[in-house]
Amino acid sequence: MNRCTDIMRVHAKGDGSYGKVYHYMKPMVNNCKVTFVDGSSYWLKTTYNDRTFSFSSEPNTLYLDQECTVLADVTRTQKIQACKKAGLI
Repeated sequence: MNRCTDIMRVHAKGDGSYGKVYHYMKPMVNNCKVTFVDGSSYWLKTTYNDRTFSFSSEPNTLYLDQECTVLADVTRTQKIQACKKAGLI
């Protein structure tokens, strides 16, 4: 089977198609900005797993800058709890 995918003209021949899509998308995936209900904004760091061809973020860590070098003084869970206590969620 030799077909082209819909998102780009990369041939998917059964084996290796996930790897081709992963390496195509990897340069476009960046750290993501998170905005909470109270209006505060933080950044989540994106990690790449070249072995399983997947992307993920650190589960509970927030950062103050886009490069994810300055750690925020609050965690994601604490921020969600604060929004719940304020009655925003």
